[in-house]
Amino acid sequence: MSERQSGSERARLSQPAARLRRLRVMTSGRWHPPLGRRRGATLIAVGAAQPGVGKSIVASNLAAAIAGLGRQVVLVDFDLHSPRQHALFGLDSPAGGLAAWLERKRIRRDEPARATSVRNLRLLPSIEPADAPLSAGRRRAIVDELYDLESDTVVVVDIGNDNRDDLFECFGTRAMRLLVTARTPAALEATYAFLSSAHVRARRRHGDDAAAVLENFCGGLVGNSTDTPEEVETLHAFARLVRAHLGIPLPVFGALRTSERIPQSIVARQPLIVRRGVDDNVRAFHHMAELVMSEDADLERECPLDSDDGDDVIVAAGPLPEDLAGYTRQYARHSVDWAATLDLGTVVTSVRVRDVSESGAGIETSMQLRVGDKGVLRLDQLPGQPALPVAVKNVMPAARRVGLGFATRGDASARLVAAARDALAEAGPAPRD
Repeated sequence: MSERQSGSERARLSQPAARLRRLRVMTSGRWHPPLGRRRGATLIAVGAAQPGVGKSIVASNLAAAIAGLGRQVVLVDFDLHSPRQHALFGLDSPAGGLAAWLERKRIRRDEPARATSVRNLRLLPSIEPADAPLSAGRRRAIVDELYDLESDTVVVVDIGNDNRDDLFECFGTRAMRLLVTARTPAALEATYAFLSSAHVRARRRHGDDAAAVLENFCGGLVGNSTDTPEEVETLHAFARLVRAHLGIPLPVFGALRTSERIPQSIVARQPLIVRRGVDDNVRAFHHMAELVMSEDADLERECPLDSDDGDDVIVAAGPLPEDLAGYTRQYARHSVDWAATLDLGTVVTSVRVRDVSESGAGIETSMQLRVGDKGVLRLDQLPGQPALPVAVKNVMPAARRVGLGFATRGDASARLVAAARDALAEAGPAPRD
């Protein structure tokens, strides 16, 4: 120690280490690939239980958002009867397709995978004629080849409604399965019936181990046309019902609002997120991209749901087993994007607050928390930096989401909800294209 150093400074530096608290920081910025880590191809399968719910729009914009994070992305149009991806990206009808690629046994940067106007994003289109569809065996062979793509490639697969069972048949390992649905009763009933077929498949194939296999279901729900906090809560209630009755963890990965900018992007033949202006839907796609690229979402999870006997598993759509009101929170959640810290006493970690209600908050964190953990949530970004005692109510590892409940409800929680509403009002509509 230098002779010039004061006694008070020496005393400060010699304070017991027990008084120091570890600070874990989770960046609230965009995803970055881990240094020095070689990653295999990541598969994200996007499907829907019925047509017309925006599946292809979700697939194209999600692929573009992931490409914006710096990853090499291949978007595969697996909609064999109504391919749309080439039109959504402003490309002419393809001269090659899945069958040609299957013969080559690998994706090449020239043909048939085609460059798009989005940096880092290529498209593998589908041109299979409707009267001569690919057999189930050839479709499975294509998916097997997708798993073997070059390191650090992200493959986003748009699965057609006519071959929607491929979501369960062909993506049982190292794949994330996203299911797109509208919030209407008919759409939710069709989605529940589709997920019920996965439950039946698991029981037929795995018997007593079916519940454990379904726990490995890596995926999430994407809702469309959800314009109010109450409508978004309908999706969360549906996800809770699915978990309770079918044993399938299906967190809500994103909720899109009704917007004239979406049909405008279709007419312009350009993904929404690369056009001028930022709105709630653009933010939602960027957030989904970050979630699916998270470390937890990239884990290899075995959840084979193909049928051993080859028989189709069809569950007819019908009324939900229970009223969603029984799974709906008393207080609607309001979407936000706030920086905060969670003080657990011995550890302080930075978190990202994604929604708030008068009863609690949803956060994202890289730290592993357990139900029952208690701490103090400090809203660093808000005036006065309010601090609220919280307890962990639920944990969704695949989405890096943690649900916190406020220990007490009162003026502090009411002010949070008011701040969330004010933020939404100040954001206003996005610029017109």
